[in-house]
Amino acid sequence: MDIKKIFFEGEKLRVLELFIRTSILYFTLFASTKLMKFCQFSIVTPYNFLMAAVTSNIAASRIVNPKSRPIDAILIIVLYSLIHLSISYLYLKAPSIVTQKPIILIKNGKIIKENLFKSNLTIDNLFSILREKDVYDIESVEYLLAEAIGSFSIAINNNNLPPKKLDIGIETSKDILSEVIIYKGRVDEKVLSKNKLGYKWMEDQLKLMNIDNIDNIYLGILTPAKKLYVNL
Repeated sequence: MDIKKIFFEGEKLRVLELFIRTSILYFTLFASTKLMKFCQFSIVTPYNFLMAAVTSNIAASRIVNPKSRPIDAILIIVLYSLIHLSISYLYLKAPSIVTQKPIILIKNGKIIKENLFKSNLTIDNLFSILREKDVYDIESVEYLLAEAIGSFSIAINNNNLPPKKLDIGIETSKDILSEVIIYKGRVDEKVLSKNKLGYKWMEDQLKLMNIDNIDNIYLGILTPAKKLYVNL
């Protein structure tokens, strides 16, 4: 067994030498993740993701490429681990420099369009997030935040949190999803027809909100209570 060949050469390795090289790279990668503790898996920040992607790709390429030198992979993994630990230390001392701040997507029942664009989210994405949070009425949302780690936090207005129906003996019914009925000034006639509503109903709803021109509406939602929610 030639130690120099295992670390500094790649071609014409015997089975035992290939096994030793693979084991060395594996345990080097394992040691680097242990050194970084649990931050790799518990919280996915941009630099955590970059660290995991780069080190795993380096190790894999050195294992399968017979012309590669394992010593290069070991040095790169060690260097990346040191960089990661430095950034982790900076995160503890000055988190605002390393991580992004949470982005408010909905505030007091109103969608903040600029922040929705910053988060690269569509209206469909937003409603999918609300459904995952078991929220079907956007007006009941006090805050919806896009967290820096990729998750979403929601706060429901206390005035919209009624007592449980089972607690007061009321028979429960299935939740009905809100539907987009107006988007960028265009009306979805299918939604109107399906809910047995017409343009006269919509005009009356808009008059109550002192809205004269439907083209000014960015988003209109038909709530489960058959009310029109509007975001200009």
